[in-house]
Amino acid sequence: MAAAAQAANSDHWAVIVAGSNGFYNYRHQADTCHAFQILKKNGIPEDQIIHLSYDDVANSSMNPFPGQLFNKPTEAGVKGTDVYEGCGIDYKGKDVTAANVLAVLKGDAKTAGGKVLNSNENSKVFFYFADHGAPGLIAMPTGGYLYADKLHEAFKYMHTNKMYQEMVVYIEACESGSMFENILEDNLNIYAVTAANSKESSWGTYCSPDDKVDGKSIGSCLGDLFSVNWLEDAEKAKMNVETLQDQYDNVKKLTNKSHVLQWGELDWTNEIIGDFESGLKQSEPDFWHVLRSAGKKMIKETFDLNKWEIERKNSFAVDSRDVKLHFFYNQVMNDPSEENQKALQDEIAHRMKMDKTFEEAFPNHMDAIKAGTTPLPTDFDCLRKLIATFEEKCEPLDDYSLKYVKAFVAECEGIKAFPSAIDSTLHRLDKVCAPKTE
Repeated sequence: MAAAAQAANSDHWAVIVAGSNGFYNYRHQADTCHAFQILKKNGIPEDQIIHLSYDDVANSSMNPFPGQLFNKPTEAGVKGTDVYEGCGIDYKGKDVTAANVLAVLKGDAKTAGGKVLNSNENSKVFFYFADHGAPGLIAMPTGGYLYADKLHEAFKYMHTNKMYQEMVVYIEACESGSMFENILEDNLNIYAVTAANSKESSWGTYCSPDDKVDGKSIGSCLGDLFSVNWLEDAEKAKMNVETLQDQYDNVKKLTNKSHVLQWGELDWTNEIIGDFESGLKQSEPDFWHVLRSAGKKMIKETFDLNKWEIERKNSFAVDSRDVKLHFFYNQVMNDPSEENQKALQDEIAHRMKMDKTFEEAFPNHMDAIKAGTTPLPTDFDCLRKLIATFEEKCEPLDDYSLKYVKAFVAECEGIKAFPSAIDSTLHRLDKVCAPKTE
């Protein structure tokens, strides 16, 4: 009764976004449903958790466990934890858009048409996003990309309109650091953590052959490496003892395929995670409670009790850019049907086509892309224009070809002093993307 009363009066809010669709992207919807379950279990009222997810995976015909999602494998004979049952989703399908994410954050119910943040200057807000990304953007399943400048504008709007006291942001995406590097100030009372820096991929984990639940293969990666690390940490943490800094240190140690980084305001990372990942008012831990926790942490670090767990997650991790290829490859290994072989061949052909297209369109930037020395985006209008033109003239970018957004960024930054030069770039895209004649 007391916990229920506290939860009803909670001023803790959360926005959770799974920004993809398709069964090969299983992990994103499993990640966000898992996050929903943790926040709900820890006392954030359901009407103060806003969840956007395309919601096409749990009931996919490819799912060996219809109507269920799992974010962690289990051995044969051990029933997995279904994170889909009771997972509230407020925006589904075509409503999972960048415009709606921004509207939800800004409390704009008229635009969003559904639940939005109704927080105030006393609120603690938690924002978690899981999907694909590229320099200066994170992807959405429909309605265009969510660009760093627009997300930043939303954060500033929230700050100006006193929609939070403090906000924590976790982003799982390739090049996710580019959403904040040289963008997020340290005076907005926002603390952010990204799965990767601005140059590298993030990684899926619990991928085949480690994708089995109760001995049965799911056929897709169950989670993302950064995401399952913070989620599993939150599950076993004492919410009124573990701090944001503790969680960052734990997750950084567990995530060794990419560089987990902190951004924004770092002078209050000594606050407990319960202020953001739970809805109950957390009592101050007593001295002995803190001492016991510190002792357990020291023992764990000294004897490296998590070594096997770290090795397992990282051994079966797959670069997010390659998860789709990995998915089709395993489809063929499990069932070498003509249909599955064609799907794999089509994916390989598509990747080769994208490599050739960008090499022809942006030959001067290929060395920098391979070396990881392309600049960060500052001219977002140019970036939006080049991406829109490419997707109109060539084809939509996908998990793999998003890696080449770096070429668009390099081009925009290179012609920044000569705005008219963009016409030449657009003409080059027209030429490269024009149908080839025999």
